[in-house]
Parts: sequence; C-alpha cells; structure tokens
Amino acid sequence: MALAILDHPGFGEAVVFACNAEIARKQPGGQVLTGDYWKEAAGKAFFRRYESKGEFESNPTSPKSKADYSSDDDEEAGYGKDKKSKGGGYLKISNLLKDVKLYPLLGISEGASQDEIKKAYRALALKAHPDKLAALDEKEAKDIQENFVKIQEAYELLSDPEKRKLYDSSLDFDDRLPKYKPDNGQDFYEVFGECFLRNARWSVRRPVPSIGGPETPMNEVTKFYDFWFGFQTWRDPVAMAQAAGEELDDLDQAECREEKRWMMRENQRIAKKYAKAEKERITSLAAMAEKFDPRILAEKEQKKAAFAAEKARKEEERTAVMRAKQEEERKRKEEEEAKAAAEAEQRKQEKALKEAAKAELKKRRQRVRALHPLVKDFVVLDQLNEVCLQCDVDTLEKLADSMEAALKKKNAEGAAKLVHQAIESLGLKPLTPSPEDEEASTEEGSPEDEVEETPEARAQRLKEEQEQAKKTELRRKEAEKRKAEAEAKKKEEAERQAAEAAEKRKIREEQKKKEEAAAEAKRKQAEKKEREKAKKDEEKKKKQEEQEALKREQQREEAKKKAIEQAEKDRLAALAQEEQNATERVQKMFSDDRLERLDIIDKTAPAALVAELEAKLEEDASLRGSLGLLKQASLSEEQLHDCLMTLVSSVSPVWHLGLEPPKDIKPLESSLRNRAKKARQQLRTLVLKFFNDLPGGYGSDDTKAVTDYQKGMVEGLYEWRVWTVEERTAELEARKGGQPQAAAEEQPAAEAAPT
Repeated sequence: MALAILDHPGFGEAVVFACNAEIARKQPGGQVLTGDYWKEAAGKAFFRRYESKGEFESNPTSPKSKADYSSDDDEEAGYGKDKKSKGGGYLKISNLLKDVKLYPLLGISEGASQDEIKKAYRALALKAHPDKLAALDEKEAKDIQENFVKIQEAYELLSDPEKRKLYDSSLDFDDRLPKYKPDNGQDFYEVFGECFLRNARWSVRRPVPSIGGPETPMNEVTKFYDFWFGFQTWRDPVAMAQAAGEELDDLDQAECREEKRWMMRENQRIAKKYAKAEKERITSLAAMAEKFDPRILAEKEQKKAAFAAEKARKEEERTAVMRAKQEEERKRKEEEEAKAAAEAEQRKQEKALKEAAKAELKKRRQRVRALHPLVKDFVVLDQLNEVCLQCDVDTLEKLADSMEAALKKKNAEGAAKLVHQAIESLGLKPLTPSPEDEEASTEEGSPEDEVEETPEARAQRLKEEQEQAKKTELRRKEAEKRKAEAEAKKKEEAERQAAEAAEKRKIREEQKKKEEAAAEAKRKQAEKKEREKAKKDEEKKKKQEEQEALKREQQREEAKKKAIEQAEKDRLAALAQEEQNATERVQKMFSDDRLERLDIIDKTAPAALVAELEAKLEEDASLRGSLGLLKQASLSEEQLHDCLMTLVSSVSPVWHLGLEPPKDIKPLESSLRNRAKKARQQLRTLVLKFFNDLPGGYGSDDTKAVTDYQKGMVEGLYEWRVWTVEERTAELEARKGGQPQAAAEEQPAAEAAPT
C-alpha cells in the first residue's frame, strides 16, 4: 500500500511512502518514477529525518531533543548522543568528543569511582557553567559553551556503567606480553607483576590475586594461575573491534528486524574474533609466567628429585628382591643339582654293587653248572638250573664247595645228594635220571615199544641232553647279553642326562653370571648417573648462588641508582614546588594589587582622575616634556596607547591599571579579569582623550627636563612598562618605610633595559 503526495509548492519536496521500500533517488520516466518524486521507507529513518529533526529545530535548546534524537545532521553538528545498541555493543560518540580523552577532561583517573566522577562533574559544572560567565566576549563564551557541552556528554557517558565499560574497552591499552629472559638478570616478579597488574583492570572477579614473591606458599601460587587461566574479562570485544577500525553495522540504521538481526550477527562474528584473541592473549601471558616462575620451577625440580629418589628406592628394592630371588634360585638349583648328583652317585654305586653281585652270582652258577656232567647220572639238568636260578651266591658257593669236596673223594652220589638237598630246599622233588624211571616211562607211554636202552641210545640221549643244556646256556647268555645291553643303554642315557644337566647347570651359571654382571653394570651406571646428577645439581646450585649474588649486587646497584634518581626527583619536585609556590605567591600578589587598585578606581570619579593627571603635569616638567615629544613622534595607535600609559603610570597607583598585564603570570579569575580589563580600557580612553586635547607645541619648553628613560620610551628603545614583582615589593616596602609612592614607582622604571 502506498500513499503518493503530489508535487505541489506547498508540500515542498514530494515523497512516496511505501512499506519495505528501498531508498531511491530521483529517476525519470513514468507517472510515479519521475524526476519530481522522492521515495523513502516509512519508519524510524523517516521519523529521524523529518519529525525528530523538525522538533529539534523548533526547540534547539531543549535537552530532550539533543539527548533522545541522533540524526545524521545532528551528529555532523556535534550533538549526537552516546549510545550502546542492544546486542551489538556499538559505542557512538559525538563529533564533539571525538579524539577527546574523557578522563583528563573531567580531571579524574581511569580507575575513578562513580562518586569521584560525580564530584568532579559538579565542580566543573559550577566553575564552567555559561550562566556564570556573562561578562565574556562572544568567542570566549562560545568556547566555554562548547567545553561545557563536552563535560556534560562526558559525564553522561562515564556515569553509565555499561557505556563506561564500552568506552574503557575502546581506549588504547598496552596488550604486549613481557619480553623476559631468565639469563638477563631480570626480576621475574617485577616484570610479570606489572603486566598482571595492568591487565587486572579487566577482571570481572574481585579481588584479583597478586603474583606474590619468593616466599608465597604454593597453594597461593596455584590459586593465582588458576585465576588467570580461567580469567573472566569485562572488556567488550565489539568496542575493541570498533577501536581497531573494523567496519561495524549500526543497528539503528536497520530498516527491519531481519536486517537488524543480520547486523547483530555480523557484529558478533567480528567481536568473536577479538574475544578469542583476547582470551588467547591472557592465556599466553599466564602460560609464559608459569613457564618462567622460579617457584614453579623449584617445585618441579623438587618433585623431579623426589620422583628420582623414589624411583631409585623402588629400583633398589626391586634389585634387592631380584637378587634375593636369584640367590634363592641359585641355592635351590645347587641343592637340586647336589641332590641329583648324590642320587646319581648312589645309583651308580648301587648299580656297581648290583653288577658285582650279578657277576659273582654268574660265576657261582657257572661253577655249579660246570659240575653237572660229573653227577648227570644222578641229577636232572633242569632241576640243577632251577637251583642256580633261585639260590643266592652264598648257597651256590657252599653247594659248589661241598660238591667239589665230594667229587674229589670220587663220591658222585654224595655230590648228587647235595644237589638233591638243594632241590628239596626249593620245595621241589629231586628227579634221578635212572634206567628204572626210563623204563617206567616207556611202559606208561607205549607197552609195545618197551625195549632195553642200548648204549647207542644212551649215548644219543646224553648227546641230546648236552645239546639241550648248550641251548639253555645259550639262551641264558643271550638274556644276560640283552640285559647287559639294556643296562649299558640305561647307563648311557643316565650319563647323557647327567651331561645335559651339567650343560644346563653350566648355562644357568653363565646366565647367572651375565645377569649379575648386567645388574652390576646397571648399578654402576645408576651410581654414575647419581654422581653426575649430584655434580650437576652442585654446579647448578653454585651457578644459582652466583646468579643470586650477581642479582643481589645488581639489585643493590639498582636500589642505589633508584635512590639517586629518587633523590634527584625529590630535588626537582622540591624545586618545582618552590617555583609553584613562588608562582602562586606572585599570582596572589598580582591579584591583591589589582584588587587594591580597582577598589581605588571604583571610588574615584573620571574628573578626579583628570584633575590628578593635570596636577602631576603641573609639578613634573619631565612628564610635560615627554608628552610633547610623544606629540611629535609618529607611532601607531597601539604603540601610542602603550607609550602614553607607560609615561602616565607613575601619576598614582590607579594609573598602573592602564598597563598591559604581564605575560608570564596566569590570567586572573574571570570576574577580576573582566574588572581589570574594563578599568584598563577606561583609563586608556581617558588619557587618550586628554592627550588629544593638549595644544600643539605642548611641552616644547620642557624637553630638556625629559629623562633618558622617558625619551627612550618615546623613541621605542625600551619595552613598554608592565607590572613586576619588584615594583610591587618596592611599593609595599616604601609604604612601610614612609617613602613617597611615586618615588618608589619611578626607581625600577628608570632601571628598565633597552629593547
């Protein structure tokens, strides 16, 4: 929907109001977009451009119009208001306050409280209010009016805590990190303490812990670094970006909410970068301080030494336990090896005994069997073998001895009887290979075959029995051979196992020696490291002591230097104070002089002043002659005024007011200065009129009475007379001594130096 105001002289410039329309300049063509139309969005921008501007112009002195409306024209005129846009943190400062330091303007420090700001503003408002400076000229009044407006706007900004934070955040600040090198003899606490103190002003949390000193407990040091690593700052990043020259969007220029939100996001995006940089700067400062903090380093060294000692103790305990285990294992192995060796030796001895017993038993058996052919007619060979197998060595030895003894006596039957007794001792029934038994057996087997054994058959039978005995003996020998081979193999296996055990024992001993050598080498290495560490610690301690001694010497030198500098500063301060006191004394003397003379002139009528001047001319020929010379001189109007006032200044104390004030004295307070200026103008006007009314050739007869000083003044050889401390002092002393005042005034004037 749009409303068009037609072009008409009564309306002035035609305007088209359209919802969400962009600002468009005049464009030709069409019935609406013609060169006679102006199109602009209706809303806040229109209100500022027209309605608020009209209200401000209708009432330019209204404080509300200046404070509440801030158009482009207002800001160009210097009446913009400081404003922090919601959510944007954007600080606007009027043109009047641009490049103006607000704290020096109010005469306060940056850390001043709200009460101090209020007191300073009230004092300046009472002193610089335009209503109290009515006697000033137009230019001075305009300057003071502008200064008063600056003071008002500065107070409005600094009295608002949020605006003050924005302003403080935009001020120049030393963001540099300290350049610290421990080897250069710098004082850590002095270098970093100043930097932390400088940055503490931005802290949200209060109180801010100090960096402390060498004697500060470690828990306080830990709290200090925890505070700075978690530092919370109130420094506004948008104000920092604005101070850095970033292009920020003014939210008040937004035409709609969407544009305003977009502007807020853009401002926050830029501010986020500065907030991150600020956080990284504070973190880097804390990390750098923690890196070089001698207390942290000493604590780390102490913990490192304690850890090394604990590690060495544990290593020693582990080594002791390992050595104990190794010793226990060695003893156990030695006991096992000794036991195994003893058992092997015992087995060897037992085996040797068994072998010897077997050999003896074998010999006894062979001895008994060797006697069988002699008793074969009475003893069966199998039963004899059974006796040999079951009887022990002693029994067989006795049996063989008894049989041999019987056989030596040719008693084969007696020997056979001994064998039968041995067979019976085994629980067997002796058998006798008699012919009756053979016949009985033949009868039992086959009656038809019973025949009488022939010698050939007997011989054959005996032969078979011998062969059978040989086979039995052969089987026995083979069994004994196999047994011997098994025993030999067993012995060889035992020897092999013993050799392997010995080899393993040797390997274990070598391994043990290697481990012991390694442990010894490790122990020596640890001892060497400990010695080297102790040596390094000693050297480090010595170096630290030397550095501390050097540092103390440097500190003494610095303290001495600082003492000298402080003494010089105190001397200069004392001199400055003396100068200030002298200046204040001269200033007070000048003010008292002006007040005294002004009181006199206020009580004296102009006619009385003229009469006083005429009386002085009547009695002073040199003054008449000097005025005559001045009549003849060609001087400018200003030179004429100054020279004329210098010549007549000795008439009376009042005429001193006609002289120019000295340049080396501060101006008087405004009311007194205005009175003195008014009196000076009155005297100059009066004496100039009197001088112009003098007849031509006046004082020509008195030129010879003119002094060199008066003549030099007329000729421009001397500077114009001004008020001096010496004249005032001489005047006061003359009053005390009763000397005439005119003589006291002329004496210093005669001593004036030429130009």
